[in-house]
Amino acid sequence: MFTTAKMKRNSSLFRILRIQLFLLTIVQFQACATAPDPQENTLFGTDDFSVRRADPERLTRLFNDFITSVYVAPADQKQALVDSFLQWADSATGIPYIENTTAYFLYINGASHEVRVAGDFTDWNPTNQNLTHLSGTNLYYAGYQFENDARLDYKIVVNSNWIVDPLNPNTCSGGYGPNSELSMPGYIQPPEIESYEIPHGSLHSTTFSDTTQGRTRSVKIYMPPGYDEGNESYRSVYFHDGSEQISLAYTENILDYMISQELIPPLIAIFVDPINRMEEYSYDYDFMDMFVNELVPWIDGQYRTMPEAENRAVAGVSLGGLASLLFTIQHPDIFGNCGAFSSAIWFGDIIDQYDASQVLPVKIYMDAGTYEPSSYNSSMSLKAILDDDVWDLHWRQWHEGHSWGAWRAHLDEALIYF
Repeated sequence: MFTTAKMKRNSSLFRILRIQLFLLTIVQFQACATAPDPQENTLFGTDDFSVRRADPERLTRLFNDFITSVYVAPADQKQALVDSFLQWADSATGIPYIENTTAYFLYINGASHEVRVAGDFTDWNPTNQNLTHLSGTNLYYAGYQFENDARLDYKIVVNSNWIVDPLNPNTCSGGYGPNSELSMPGYIQPPEIESYEIPHGSLHSTTFSDTTQGRTRSVKIYMPPGYDEGNESYRSVYFHDGSEQISLAYTENILDYMISQELIPPLIAIFVDPINRMEEYSYDYDFMDMFVNELVPWIDGQYRTMPEAENRAVAGVSLGGLASLLFTIQHPDIFGNCGAFSSAIWFGDIIDQYDASQVLPVKIYMDAGTYEPSSYNSSMSLKAILDDDVWDLHWRQWHEGHSWGAWRAHLDEALIYF
């Protein structure tokens, strides 16, 4: 028994030394470390896109070895192992630390707190999403499995305090402030949202007062590079949630980039702010009549727009996507193109309206993320109707949530389709 126990003890010590040597080595040469190659996702073989906590038996070996080494290490060595691993993980993949299809959310706190994570993948509910405290250290951790091309928003919840991940510099701004961003290895960041030294369009801010509802609202108009020097007419795109479409989706940058790269012809964009968003975007036919009968003619009179429906689009996200679908089916003579991003199709009778309609001469771009079940499931229901009736539909689904990070990344596909 003494010999067996001694052998086990020596084996454990050897394992600790091996892990420690590994961590010290990778920290020493961390400047040479690179993220692992993207791996093909074989964990999700069905159409069930629900997310589950990573199965401990399927966790990849490196992180498991790290956790095991800390458990068996002497008390005065545990924190050093954590510090070394965090340095390496940050340089190798960033935080969250990623191995194949598993992302590890890591949080450092010396006090004994309840630490949880909430995001697109938990429906923003932190219940039962606790991070495990690694005994004898200041590290909390949890592993989740995602598709290889997933991009998701999240926050760390410490007790009842919701914060961006302090170990992750990548954030995505939304209507309620910034969230931390997780992008898996197969996700491609959209280059078009950045600002470059290329010709830029001009943005003109004004107000528009209508007689239908007696309201005055903010409107911004994007004019493409060279607009003032020529006399040609342009296609036009009307965006709901206008100011957020500029500030959160970087649409001005997207238009500049796509025009400069000749991905789309130059166009005029009209960014229209709501006054009462919930009311106006929820089957408000007075708002729609004002838009169609007053705002569009006013824009056509002030700017060199092509007046045909096939040269005019309306687009929006969430409730704005619902409003865009409504405008299109009610007024195909005005809007021949529709962009419906993560639309609130589950609300009201928009599916029934399209089901009862004859096929109209319009183009519809529609998308949804698999991490926004209400929008995704209802969009799939409408898609089935449009496919069966052979509408001109361009459908896309993404492993993303209900986020401006998703909408800004996929606007280019809608513009190219139009």
